[in-house]
Amino acid sequence: MKNMDAMYICTTPFQIMSAISLVINRKESADLYIDAQFDGAEELAERIREQKIFDEVRVLLDVPCIKRVREAAGKAKRYKELMGIYRHIEDAAKEILIPDRSYRLLYATHNVFVANVLMLYISKKDVRTRVYYYDDGEGSYDEKDLYQESIPDRMAKRMVLGRKPFRGVRRYYMYSPDLFRSMHPENHVLVYQLPKFHQNKDVLRVISEVFQAEEAKGIREPVVIMDVLKEEALSPEDGKRLEALYGKLRKIFGDDKIVIKRHPRDKAEHADGIREYPFSGTPFEITCLSSKPSQMTLITVLSTATTMPKLLLDEEPRIVLLYHLFKKKQGTDEDRDHFFEMTKQIYRNPDRIRIPKTEAELEHVIREIREEL
Repeated sequence: MKNMDAMYICTTPFQIMSAISLVINRKESADLYIDAQFDGAEELAERIREQKIFDEVRVLLDVPCIKRVREAAGKAKRYKELMGIYRHIEDAAKEILIPDRSYRLLYATHNVFVANVLMLYISKKDVRTRVYYYDDGEGSYDEKDLYQESIPDRMAKRMVLGRKPFRGVRRYYMYSPDLFRSMHPENHVLVYQLPKFHQNKDVLRVISEVFQAEEAKGIREPVVIMDVLKEEALSPEDGKRLEALYGKLRKIFGDDKIVIKRHPRDKAEHADGIREYPFSGTPFEITCLSSKPSQMTLITVLSTATTMPKLLLDEEPRIVLLYHLFKKKQGTDEDRDHFFEMTKQIYRNPDRIRIPKTEAELEHVIREIREEL
């Protein structure tokens, strides 16, 4: 049996960045488990192995319990699969874990399936592993249900554990503990500071190499439109209005001062004439490593990636949020206002976040930006 400090569970590239930051800052002997919910996971895992910061990197492909849940058609079928897996929790944990390993700590970002399986296993078998959560980006701060148990989870605990206590999360590591506490005042778990990328040159170097941050991927234009996936976020009419606004902004700022970063899943053809950032599939966090975010103005209906420069790098781009001018299909303006008002409080200059509520207010903000360029 090999005794390790920690295991990390990741499902997204951003979570992998946070895991890299934690394992380097805490100097742990650790394994990385990637539940691949994105393209290119194996190639990314190989670049992580080359850095030798984790003992082993396991991509959870073809794990039977994960496949059964993911391939279940509909909620009823998924619920049935979950209950079957939870009844045989030891078998499920064995399918996931690297053999002959013990871990002092388990890191996850929230109640993802793999983490739930292992937390139930730890509780049932009295494994002496503590569970910590770590930063998952914007969702860690403004998604109210992220840390809430689902009904199947609660039923699983009763079914698997009976009267045994569930050994839940002991602490969180966040890039902005203050923002987290302001958004989750009812959550009394201990929250610790996760150092920002620029505060550790080894973290910055490893993340840059793993995610192939290059000077060529940087944005040099001072005005950046962070586009949304319009068919998912807006009505067809508002989608057309937004494209018309993009065309207007192009005329105001000029072709050499504005660029648009399309949503990574946007496959539509666009005819507004704005030059497009050519690396649309690159996480915005990596784009920022090759750019100068504090010199940027980020304009978006609602891209919470705009908060990443502050959370990760302590850079403060100007942010112009347009969500009051368009009807979003999900969420409420009140929730968005709360999140961005709290974000303002961690800015050194809160006036750099602007949220116009009318077309006239937007025109005033745009004039201010143009005069400063």
